[in-house]
Amino acid sequence: MKENELFAERLDALRDEAAAVEDPSSPEHVEEVAVRLVGLNFAPPVVVDAATFLRLRKEGLEKEIERLASFPEAQVCILGGVDQRLSCDDQRLQHITVLLFYFKKLLLLRAGDPGEWDEIDELYVHD
Repeated sequence: MKENELFAERLDALRDEAAAVEDPSSPEHVEEVAVRLVGLNFAPPVVVDAATFLRLRKEGLEKEIERLASFPEAQVCILGGVDQRLSCDDQRLQHITVLLFYFKKLLLLRAGDPGEWDEIDELYVHD
């Protein structure tokens, strides 16, 4: 399988994963949780500004995935935070995977998941 086809296949799988995400929070609740997390200086290692990320909805997630997938090679290679030995396509996929991972955690926080909030308290409050 060609490298381009493998990238496209893996990207489609990430798109499908994002499309399957349920995002039931109201805009008011999204803002309430975002303000609380900003107050804790919560900043996940994503290539989206933290304030924007914390207010991201499913539609915004899908747009960010498309934005990251279409980054020019020179731009994706200077984003940092990933292994520079990876190809630019692999770096794109890694950034998208991390974005999706933390978005799912954010949804759990919005849903009031006690385990996720305990982790936030452990990392940002009790340190």
